[in-house]
Amino acid sequence: MPIVSIILPTYNRASFLPAAIGAIRSQQWTDWELIVVDDGSTDNTSELVPELTRGWQQPVRYIYQENQGAYGARNTGLDHATGKYIAFYDSDDLWLAHHLSDSVRALDANPDVDWVWGACRIINLATGAELAPTTFAVNGKPRPFTKLASRRIGPLRVIEDPLAACCQIENGLFCGLQNSVIRRELFAKYRFAAELRNEAEDQVIVIWALASGFRFGYLNNIHVTYCIHSANSSSTSQQTPIQKQRRIYEAVIAGFERLSQMSVLRKRERRALARRLSQEHFWHLGYTVHWLHGQRNEALREFRKGIGYSPWNWRFWKTYLSASLSSTYPRFQAEDAT
Repeated sequence: MPIVSIILPTYNRASFLPAAIGAIRSQQWTDWELIVVDDGSTDNTSELVPELTRGWQQPVRYIYQENQGAYGARNTGLDHATGKYIAFYDSDDLWLAHHLSDSVRALDANPDVDWVWGACRIINLATGAELAPTTFAVNGKPRPFTKLASRRIGPLRVIEDPLAACCQIENGLFCGLQNSVIRRELFAKYRFAAELRNEAEDQVIVIWALASGFRFGYLNNIHVTYCIHSANSSSTSQQTPIQKQRRIYEAVIAGFERLSQMSVLRKRERRALARRLSQEHFWHLGYTVHWLHGQRNEALREFRKGIGYSPWNWRFWKTYLSASLSSTYPRFQAEDAT
């Protein structure tokens, strides 16, 4: 039985596979199995995987399935995993050589910790330019999660703050699946919701796990090079087509609405979730997707949904009333809605 099961979902990403599999091969920790789940690729992935892994001592399993989306592919990988720990590899990112070794040693040394993650460095894949030296800070300022109550055990900071789930909901812990190593037991009671092909599932599982009592710890060094490119499934930059932005925001909302139905959430977490849903409906889907693109009726509908989650937010009401007036009376300028 290998210590780590590496699950690599892929769909028509043959051009990324040589670098991805090379990064796995270069890991300092070598006791692992690789499970490649081909989610219905039509390129040469099926020929490339055995070619790239020929002669490896570690077990490699290639599984082909009809397209179910990335989370459906991850579920398939979980069904076949035998390792003590689970590591998910995103085929368009790159693990640094110490990712598995640092994470596994932290988990081995702390049996009460279930999820360990490190920071990412973000680059533009096309140019190689560094966009962010670490995901644990913005413009040199530490992310809010670094202020959560924690205890240090060697290089690991174990989070012990009861507000950790709220912080994940409102600000994020930045513990994506690609920069984490997780105890297999966590998945005994959880599988990703794949039917909506939801871009929020990697956030939903963190909130569920924290609310369920699983313990998280982070390593304050870079573990992954995260690559930004036009085919990123969850990109919502200004260059992202509006149809894709809408699909992503709707999926995020659907994921959080599903989470709101889970019994593990406490009152404070439900309040934080309501605030997050209000922001998603009002600003992301309502303003960014609909209002800025002239879809006023759709924007007003999303504004109302956002207000429904946060009825005492005076900024929402101010924007909504101004937008309603500018839609009814043309002399009001759209800019008033800001």
